[in-house]
Amino acid sequence: MKDFTLDFDLKGDNYIVVVQPHESMGIEHYKAVLDEDHSIDYLLQINGYLQPNADYAADPQLVNAIATRILQVVHVGDRGYGHTSYP
Repeated sequence: MKDFTLDFDLKGDNYIVVVQPHESMGIEHYKAVLDEDHSIDYLLQINGYLQPNADYAADPQLVNAIATRILQVVHVGDRGYGHTSYP
């Protein structure tokens, strides 16, 4: 899967997040890049959930909003619709 961009509003702030999917040892990972200094790594769990690992004290609502949108892109992409950004 190629990099994709999430574009959404949360609590009055607009976020544009680049997500870089990759696979390591058969496990899917997603790196959500917020800016040059901040990113959140997500590990896809067996149960289909994303386990976040932020490199800073990220707002839990932001962490969950990104995870939800990553899963939307991944699942919509699996059905062939290919959307790369969500408002």
